Amino acid sequence: MEYLKHVSDRLGLDEDPALGLPLHKKTSLPVTLWYNHEKDKLILLDQNKLPFEVTTQEIGDWKDGVKAIKNMVVRGSQAIGVAGAYTLLVGALQAKHGSDPLRQLSQMAQEIAYARPTAAPLAWATLLAYNYCKKIYDETKSLEKTIDALRKISDFILAQDMALNYYMRTYGLRIVRNGDVIMTHCNGGSLSSTLMGHALGIIEEAYSNGVDVKVVSKETRPRSQGYRLTVWELKRVGIPTTIITDNMVSISFERLGVNKAILGADRVARDGSVANKVGSADIARLFKYFKAPFYYATSYSTISLDVKKGSDIEIEERSIDEVTYPYSLIAKDMKSRGLISEKALEEWPPSESIVTHEPGRGQVRIFNPAFDVTPPKFVTAIVTDIGILRPNNIRRLTGRKIMNMVKKRISDFGLEFPEGLTSLS
Repeated sequence: MEYLKHVSDRLGLDEDPALGLPLHKKTSLPVTLWYNHEKDKLILLDQNKLPFEVTTQEIGDWKDGVKAIKNMVVRGSQAIGVAGAYTLLVGALQAKHGSDPLRQLSQMAQEIAYARPTAAPLAWATLLAYNYCKKIYDETKSLEKTIDALRKISDFILAQDMALNYYMRTYGLRIVRNGDVIMTHCNGGSLSSTLMGHALGIIEEAYSNGVDVKVVSKETRPRSQGYRLTVWELKRVGIPTTIITDNMVSISFERLGVNKAILGADRVARDGSVANKVGSADIARLFKYFKAPFYYATSYSTISLDVKKGSDIEIEERSIDEVTYPYSLIAKDMKSRGLISEKALEEWPPSESIVTHEPGRGQVRIFNPAFDVTPPKFVTAIVTDIGILRPNNIRRLTGRKIMNMVKKRISDFGLEFPEGLTSLS
């Protein structure tokens, strides 16, 4: 089955030759990543260059794929999962010329799968792709058939994500009303999925279908993905948007008329706790105070039934450069305009005073966790591609129940499972 052609036809995608990625005709949003089978290159929308430049990065070396995932050229839970599977395909094409390609492929799969630890779909998709192609190799001992299988399963992972995003948006329309002013945080949307997933996907679907909705987008420091990516995405669709900094949540209720929040998510634990971009848990507590609904929107693949509670979720700490870099730019700008002398510092704090342990006298530690965890009591509901779930619904799910629901939606969308694939777990 030609998976990519099927989803293109079903969702209304047109190829953009200049960008190298398909565009969604109704919203003009580009697909976040695609695979060019003629060139055997993974094409990534370069999110580090947004919003200033819309361009792509071609991946023809699996190590470059890992780097792109780590450096957030591609980011967001679902998108990096699909990128992980295709990065493994790129690696397989390189490994086929080596002495022990299957051993190399196994090592690649492990490195790719855990390049970023918090977002569940990266390991899920990468290891699903690896286990499927290894099964084919064990049965056939043919490297070419193994690579063909990896090609097919990677296309399927992309196609099923786009299909399931469609269902997530369909369910999400139930929680969006005319006149809503919706707060969001970070970038949980098309850019963090393959196309129109997560929180923004729901809002984009509603707006493009005539629902009168506005968005309040939090800046989301230190990487400012709410300011850079969410606003770029919403502006491209045409949705009226107001930007606020991260300490303006309360006044946004009073002055901007915010009445609900919808955020994306990176991982959901069995107890209904949700890990998302740091700051999400703060917003949830304020929404509880204001008695306003607080929703997460995420793929079923982020539900980790093996993680019993939110405190068990591993929280990634990122480079302190994300925090310090803007201040270096300010210092250099002030120096260039003569506002401070040539002898003035060009960084703050001075690097010699920064430590990674508990700070002592005159020392500074910069704490930069990528995520925090929202306890279930602060979450109204989680919109997923298998339905709208209350936090206490999560603990009653089983892997079998999830898979049955997923398979039905994939089948209803017109997709066939690759031959021999019996489970997505």
